[in-house]
Amino acid sequence: MDFKGKTAVVTGSSGGIGKGVAIALAKEGVDIVLASRNVPNMELVKKEIESLGQRAIVVKCDVSKDEDVFKMKDIALEAFGNIDILINNAAVGVRGLLENVKMEDWNFIVNTNLLGYVRNVMAFLPHFMARKSGYIVNVSTIQALGFTAEKLNIPYITTKAGILGLSECLYGYLGPMGVKVSCLVPGAVATEISRNSRFVGTPEQQKEMRQRDEQFSKLPFFMTSEQQAAGLLEGMRREDYIILVPDSRKMLMPQGRDIDTLNAFLKKAILPGAQIFPPRNT
Repeated sequence: MDFKGKTAVVTGSSGGIGKGVAIALAKEGVDIVLASRNVPNMELVKKEIESLGQRAIVVKCDVSKDEDVFKMKDIALEAFGNIDILINNAAVGVRGLLENVKMEDWNFIVNTNLLGYVRNVMAFLPHFMARKSGYIVNVSTIQALGFTAEKLNIPYITTKAGILGLSECLYGYLGPMGVKVSCLVPGAVATEISRNSRFVGTPEQQKEMRQRDEQFSKLPFFMTSEQQAAGLLEGMRREDYIILVPDSRKMLMPQGRDIDTLNAFLKKAILPGAQIFPPRNT
């Protein structure tokens, strides 16, 4: 993909991966719609983007609300005319043992992490389909693609696994129409999501989890948001379906998950006349 002159919507762009991606795209000549609940932080990101010579607008948007998402879409199209790239990144966390997670916690995380992505896709889908072009990137997590024994993160991993399923369906359906789809699968990235998560359990359990997460995030294998954003743009240039850093590829190989083979297969699978399954015996 050539980024120069494009426009992008980046949700969750007030910090973390979203901020890193927005700035990385701006450096490539992309104008940005910043969408998040945190307006003051987005205003700072906007100034940084404008210092790079690109346009940016700030839209307060809670992706868990239909009206916010569709209003954001209208504002984005009015501001820039066309949107070429949609980065679905906004997410929340629920941390704690499964038996302490209540249904209201499940509703909270599914409504933002999974249905929030669905809302954004449905909002911009008519625009992309009418133009027969566009690029959708959904952000998942390595924990949803590779086996993990992370017992405190089950709701989060569940929503991110749902994003993988959504992305693969969109790839197969929209690819022949000219709309590209990728799924960014970050490994360990230093962001604020763990600190801002909803912790469940006793006060003692919550305190212990917060302290553990704080120490864990300081380990040397954590990537920065800027490094993850650079990896995303590299993968978008290749138009890979699954985008993840090489070290994560190596980690998944012993689990029988060969991402390079999967990407190669899917690129062929959406070509006209592609035979995905062997013919049935008659």
